[in-house]
Amino acid sequence: MVLAGYVVDFHHRNACSRCRPDGSCTRLADAGATLRAWRELCARRELRARRELRARRDRDRR
Repeated sequence: MVLAGYVVDFHHRNACSRCRPDGSCTRLADAGATLRAWRELCARRELRARRELRARRDRDRR
């Protein structure tokens, strides 16, 4: 995940050996997919934690 961030940062400054003349790059696309998957995983974990906390509060109130 960290390396995917480095790839994105690098591509904002330079072109790599796999960058095409139109600006597309398979490395950049892969890094973007990795970062999106990571963000989705973090969001799901946060949502699950909130639900569990809410359930504990509801149980404690009873």
